[in-house]
Amino acid sequence: MDASEAPLNYAKPSSGSAYGMNSNISAPAGNTQNPTSIYQHIHELSAKRVSTLDYLRKAHEGRVYWFNTLLFSKGDISKLPSFDPRKLARRATNYLLLGLSLPTVLDLNTANPLDYLRALNALLSEFETYQQIHPPDGSNPSSLSRAKLPQMFKRSTYATSTKGRRSSSAADIGLPMNTSDPTDLKSMSGNFASANSSTVSFGASERDLLPGEEYTHLLTPSLPFDPDFFETFATLCDVLIDCYTRITSLISSPAVCTPAIVEGFTKADARLRKVIVAGIVKEFEDSSRSGIKNEIAGIGKVILGGLA
Repeated sequence: MDASEAPLNYAKPSSGSAYGMNSNISAPAGNTQNPTSIYQHIHELSAKRVSTLDYLRKAHEGRVYWFNTLLFSKGDISKLPSFDPRKLARRATNYLLLGLSLPTVLDLNTANPLDYLRALNALLSEFETYQQIHPPDGSNPSSLSRAKLPQMFKRSTYATSTKGRRSSSAADIGLPMNTSDPTDLKSMSGNFASANSSTVSFGASERDLLPGEEYTHLLTPSLPFDPDFFETFATLCDVLIDCYTRITSLISSPAVCTPAIVEGFTKADARLRKVIVAGIVKEFEDSSRSGIKNEIAGIGKVILGGLA
């Protein structure tokens, strides 16, 4: 397959951007408070994000040429310096936890986009905290992060006084669990399906979590094995696409584009962009530059060899 056969349905990215991933929410000058401009901008930016996520998924599956240059197969990607097995396993685990937690927000029974954006931001904020303590590159967290744990996970009076803690385990996501009492499993499923948001508490089996590390929205069940990175990443892209699709469906008219909606979307979009862009685009760009240099060097040798 020649490089000229790369997908034509993707617009050429502007300098310094990856199919709109570096675009921001700022509305056109002079129209920052215009609901119609904000509505159009949110929908256009969401469409760019969906295209980007779909493109990154296909790039990881070896189905498209990276910016019409090189085609990376799974084998090629696995050889990238940052894709050693240990780092890949940690990153895949982090992506899996986020992917498991997002459907709860997607299934939120509300027609209010602000409620949805608040729940989404709360989950992404916890995921950022989780990644600081459990870095996706497999490195050890800094001592400063560990020292902040007691303050980081303090629960509010409202959360501790009005809502009970909810347990989460492999049973909640359909993984096999050894239990002799079916009422226990029923109780756990009922707690998981509860519409109320409550603090998630994990038992001793959650050996990856540090003492006092608790999350309200992020699910962190014990996994029996390391997930496959490529399958996990593709599925996460699908779920994130659903997130943006839900945003555009809830923001159905300029009438709902209040300053609070703009702020919530801005925060959520920046965090979602960080989840995908952090490292991934840079890795492909660096590798594609190196690959192009090698291709050009090879062509030069063939041409000069023929003249010798």
